Amino acid sequence: MSAHTRLKPDIRSIPVRALENVDFTTVAILAVMLTVLGDGPASGIDAVVSGVGTLVLIAVSLGCFNLAIQAVEWWRYELTLEEESIVVRSGILRPKRRTIPFSRIQRSTVSTTTVSRPFGLAALECETAGNPDEADLSVRYLERADAEDLQQRIQSAADVDATAAEPPDRRRVFTLRPRELALYGVARTHPKTVLLAALAWVGAHYFEPDAMTDLRSTAVAVLEDLLPLSPAVMLGLVVLTGWLAGVALGIERMARFRLSAGEGSFRRQHGLFRTTDADVSSDRIQIARVRSNPLHRRLGLAQADIGTAGLSDPAPFGLKWPLAPLARRDVAWDLVERAVGVDRSAVRLQPLPDRARRRYVVRYALGVVALAVGTVIAQRFVPATRVIPLPLFAPLLALTPLAGHVTWSHRGYALLEDFVVVRRGFWTRRTYVVPTDTVQNLSVSQSPFQRRVDLVSVRLDVASMPFLPGVPLPDVDASVGGRLQRRLLETGSESEADSESEDEPESEVDGESAEAENERAR
Repeated sequence: MSAHTRLKPDIRSIPVRALENVDFTTVAILAVMLTVLGDGPASGIDAVVSGVGTLVLIAVSLGCFNLAIQAVEWWRYELTLEEESIVVRSGILRPKRRTIPFSRIQRSTVSTTTVSRPFGLAALECETAGNPDEADLSVRYLERADAEDLQQRIQSAADVDATAAEPPDRRRVFTLRPRELALYGVARTHPKTVLLAALAWVGAHYFEPDAMTDLRSTAVAVLEDLLPLSPAVMLGLVVLTGWLAGVALGIERMARFRLSAGEGSFRRQHGLFRTTDADVSSDRIQIARVRSNPLHRRLGLAQADIGTAGLSDPAPFGLKWPLAPLARRDVAWDLVERAVGVDRSAVRLQPLPDRARRRYVVRYALGVVALAVGTVIAQRFVPATRVIPLPLFAPLLALTPLAGHVTWSHRGYALLEDFVVVRRGFWTRRTYVVPTDTVQNLSVSQSPFQRRVDLVSVRLDVASMPFLPGVPLPDVDASVGGRLQRRLLETGSESEADSESEDEPESEVDGESAEAENERAR
């Protein structure tokens, strides 16, 4: 690799980015507003034609504006690969220059979208720990081969040797089979598509502006003629359709999933229409997790994923680097063991103290009582709440011992020499594996209710979860919190000692050279 290499996105990225940046939801809303507020409201098929015409006009206008903006951005964008860093120059009104050292890159990803793939283009994104909101480097778009080559050069410079010509050897360690792929899509709730479908149907039934009445009535009448069902059943079918759409999108996203492992790195590839090719170094991994829902556990399956210090997903509430979207439980744990180095045979989860179970029972019982009292008060002032039967709270109160036991039985922890393992959750059981040297902060707290039973809550903060309250370990003995604090301090002191020992030889050499110079001066 040359000392300085200047790159520029492919010129075909201008129309691709212009198409991707058009928000069709905003376009549709503007078209509806102009149709409703326009003079001479149409009806029936005329309203459909008018709305579609307005939609096309707005889309073309915004597309042309985006095309001009993207052309100027492409002209101003420049990326330079230097010996130890990447320099990015971008911006129109406020030009900026960013320098990203190779050693700070946590992970890199090559991806395509449904718009960029027909053009043979791919995006390259590199992330560090400094910006959790978006990727520090996002080149949209390059030729697919050029993006993969650039990813390899960056990865080589960051982790191995900038002069290495051969890519690291990797072998495939996991492939998502069709059965697990189908279960991955079916076993998820897909709230986004379900909510979108439900809101669309409710709006079609109850949104009543005059100009849209005929259009709405036409669409609803056609559907009701095809399926003469009650509105409640139709709403259920619409929700089911939204869920099926989410299943299809989930399967498309994880189709052809392949995970390869090499010397100190992982690479995953997946996607049918929107492809992803991501690379991460093992020394960048901060945390690993194995999770499963009741269906997964009944079938002996689990999901495995890891987290690094860089997060750029739209909703960065969790770990975003899957090792296995769905696999046999032993396979998932093998991948976690390979990723973070934990010895699975040494993991012996300890249950929480029995007094924690009693605390959960009391907590749930007090919650049911508070809810019942609130319902009684609300029924005196809000007539609509009188449909809630008060005897319903009796069986809920009777189930609190079972709820407390279930919560208690699904929590546990293990304190290993170099790892802390935490398990929690009933519906979605999550088991976190946290290397001790990746813990950035540890806090121990105790509420007044915990003080009565001598329990504390511990929270482990790691760099890969900046938007979450760390990894919680609630309701453990106070001695456990003290042991974790001492272990964290010991890990920090060992790291400082190691860095000092690495510096000592250099200082001795410097001292010897200084003495030699003094002798020559004499």
